Amino acid sequence: MSATDPATIGIDVGGTSVRAALVDAGGRLRGPLTDVPRAGDLIGQLRTIRAELDGSTGSVAGIAVPGSIDPRSGRIGSAPTAPALVGLGEDDLDSSHLCNDANAALLAEWRHGAAAGVQNVIGLFSGTGVGGGVIVDGSLLVGARGLGGELGHLVLDPAGPVCGCGGNGCLEQFASGTAIARWYAERTGNQRSTAEVARAARAGDAAAAQAFAVAGGWLGVGAAGLANIFNPEMIVVGGGVAAAWDLVEAAFGQAVRVHTMPMIRDGLQVRVGELGRAAGVIGAAAAARHGTTP
Repeated sequence: MSATDPATIGIDVGGTSVRAALVDAGGRLRGPLTDVPRAGDLIGQLRTIRAELDGSTGSVAGIAVPGSIDPRSGRIGSAPTAPALVGLGEDDLDSSHLCNDANAALLAEWRHGAAAGVQNVIGLFSGTGVGGGVIVDGSLLVGARGLGGELGHLVLDPAGPVCGCGGNGCLEQFASGTAIARWYAERTGNQRSTAEVARAARAGDAAAAQAFAVAGGWLGVGAAGLANIFNPEMIVVGGGVAAAWDLVEAAFGQAVRVHTMPMIRDGLQVRVGELGRAAGVIGAAAAARHGTTP
């Protein structure tokens, strides 16, 4: 580790695990990406991970959290899957910079991945739910209470399934990995994980392939609506569902072509994220090092 280019610590708090690594100024990992199950004492676990990576270097750290950061107070305003973090600020976590996990993934792709050099980008990250972020004219959309870019809660069907946010018919109820597994189970009676459904689809299971196609279509409808609002140059798709891009690409692309305004659709690029499981870690480090603007 060069004294003139100290690495930044990136930590990504997921629903069931915590990933972390040292990241250099170019977004490259300096050492392994650790991925450990979340502990009961999550706050203590985060402090321990930071200390283990920090050593005696005094590295700056960024933590991506599954919730919102109130821009007025700098504190975590909501975190449904990590309630122990609600109300905490940077000083409570050893002066670590805090950011939303989907925003961190988008920042990583924007600075160091698929969207490098692009000034207007939508990020859609589909996994257990659907997270998202928006960069407009080179700045991350934050919103009045840090909830800008909650793209997974775009309502597609007011009479649709109940969402964890309390609403009905949100995008993530149709286009997430959870939705894929649910769709498959409802039609076949077989309870399978999203990864198992993907393997079945590639092995010729028609219902499994249709589950991904349906989700891809809904994700494309949501992406088209968002493109019509924000007029991006690029849409980046990431998360676990992106690992099955071969199963969703056709339906996603068709929906984007049909539902995006022609003037916005012309020149619009769709890219799969390049940074995979490390995106949140790299983005957390980037936010700590650079903030959310160039």
